[in-house]
Amino acid sequence: MAVGVTVSVLLLVAGVVAMLVLHILIVVWALRRGATLRAAASQQDDVERAAAEGLSAEDLGALPCHERKAGGECAVCLEAMRAGERCRVLPRCDHGFHAQCVDPWLRRSRVCPVYRADVLGRAKAAGAVAGASSEVVAGTQRGAE
Repeated sequence: MAVGVTVSVLLLVAGVVAMLVLHILIVVWALRRGATLRAAASQQDDVERAAAEGLSAEDLGALPCHERKAGGECAVCLEAMRAGERCRVLPRCDHGFHAQCVDPWLRRSRVCPVYRADVLGRAKAAGAVAGASSEVVAGTQRGAE
């Protein structure tokens, strides 16, 4: 009879230990998942905050704006861009728009209307944007001819 009680007690202790280990694993999993979800929510908040802020007049002036040679379509008004129209090309995504269509958007929101990413990027300084802008304009004008 003592052997039966000893086996029962050992099985009971093993069951309690197994439940405790399972509980600890579930808590660790939940904490990691929560951290991952908070990080994703934080990134989404950053994008929404960037979208809500808009560009300053200085930042907007630093974006490339040129007269279009030919072709392309404005993603805001969905009309063809004709030769001689003022167009703006966003440096991070290379999307092109009529300047009069995209400028009001960019005053209200820092994100590309198509790509939904920050137009200037967090790490770029205004000087770096101006340098990148001239490269994008040159490449865009050659491609449009």
